[in-house]
Amino acid sequence: MGKFFVKGLMRLFGMLPLKVHYFNARWIAWLLRNVIGYRRDEVLINLTSCFPEKEYNELKQISKDFYLHFAELIVEAIWFGACRNPERLHKARMMEIANPSLLNELYEKFPSVMVMYSHTGNWELYGGIASYNYTDLPMHIREDNFCVVYRKLSSRMWDEILRKNRFAPLLDRDGFPGYIESKTLPRYVFSHRNEKKFYNVNTDQRPYYAAPSFIECDFLHHRVRTMSAAASLAAKFKMAVVYLNMNRTRQGHYLLEYTTLCEDASQMPVEAIMQQYYSLLEKDIRNNPANYLWTHRRFQQ
Repeated sequence: MGKFFVKGLMRLFGMLPLKVHYFNARWIAWLLRNVIGYRRDEVLINLTSCFPEKEYNELKQISKDFYLHFAELIVEAIWFGACRNPERLHKARMMEIANPSLLNELYEKFPSVMVMYSHTGNWELYGGIASYNYTDLPMHIREDNFCVVYRKLSSRMWDEILRKNRFAPLLDRDGFPGYIESKTLPRYVFSHRNEKKFYNVNTDQRPYYAAPSFIECDFLHHRVRTMSAAASLAAKFKMAVVYLNMNRTRQGHYLLEYTTLCEDASQMPVEAIMQQYYSLLEKDIRNNPANYLWTHRRFQQ
């Protein structure tokens, strides 16, 4: 009952215009930060340790900007989940791919393409990527070759709700084969090694607690443990590896920009791939600090 109630409520609110959602995001941000205090201390601790050169008032402003961004992520995801027509999503122009030609070139030249990204921009909207090309250049991305790796939630209800929400615009979101749980990724890549795929992995610096090994990299004044499975698989199967930045350029608009980390990952040490990835991510976070998800304990071991 709870699942159907939540899904129905999200579908109902999702039918509202985006302008209404952004108006609502203002009081949601205020509620989260000033009333509920949702992970407020954690956000300030993360910001202080990552930007020791900044004054307290500047950090507080970044925190305030972040909570507005966070609230807008929520309302954008709700609107996205009610989008059963890819054309509606295309017209909204919420996300735009800056350089689709890079993905096409790498896809044509190499066995597969591994895309590594983090919690910047609005990653919950990534399932609509086929609608985000506004150039005259056709893209090779299709529902049968596009894969998104996720980590299963402890709540079955929310895991199912978010799965349907993330791929709402797809023609066959129930039968979409490219939604891969992280623990099954190695087996999936091996069984599809003879097929060209776009693998998209949200790569953050905290590995799973049970990980038998990890790589350490420098990131935002920390020596952090990394999740390196994506780079390791890319090296094993000679994939091209790219870094994706989802930069928020204005309200309701994100620019997706891809940067090549290596063309054949087997020719580059995994440690070097990961450090290059975090160097690019740090640069993007410093340029737009409120665009990153600061609510998680990423820097405590």
